[in-house]
Amino acid sequence: MRRAIKWFLPFMILFGAALFSFSSSQKNQDEDCPFCNAKVLDLQKFYEDDLVVALLTHKPIVPGHCLIIPKRHVERFEGLSENELMQIGQVIKKVDMAAQKVFKAKSYLLLQKNGKEAGQTVPHVHFHYIPRQEGDDSVIGFMIRMYMANLSSPIKPDVIHKMVEEMQMALEP
Repeated sequence: MRRAIKWFLPFMILFGAALFSFSSSQKNQDEDCPFCNAKVLDLQKFYEDDLVVALLTHKPIVPGHCLIIPKRHVERFEGLSENELMQIGQVIKKVDMAAQKVFKAKSYLLLQKNGKEAGQTVPHVHFHYIPRQEGDDSVIGFMIRMYMANLSSPIKPDVIHKMVEEMQMALEP
């Protein structure tokens, strides 16, 4: 079994890199940034302050997959200000507390990519908050879901709206 995992994991990483490269090459370079697009934010956003927004992703790896994004358009992590970094950290904590209530998260994974070569498909800094539930311990299963999320259809607006409302309620004191 370990031998199969030893060969399967590198294969999945290479497959994922090719998939990310293909999906980013299919994007029109002149498209507006979706994280700066009011229509996207209005549909998916459940938290906003003066520096940061949090929204549910339209192609989640697992239920509760969120994005934490600086409002200012910054392409790479090193372009963030100290204030933005501190506020993003505070928002990650808030998102986690809400996800524990709404999605029964016990743990979470943070993922942040910088540059096309690293698989960044939207050139605006964003942190993926991916909740993990009790019993979610299969690395292979998670990696398969991660790669398949790119190929899946976006979740319907009414489903996103319901989850946005649940997250907003969970954030209220």
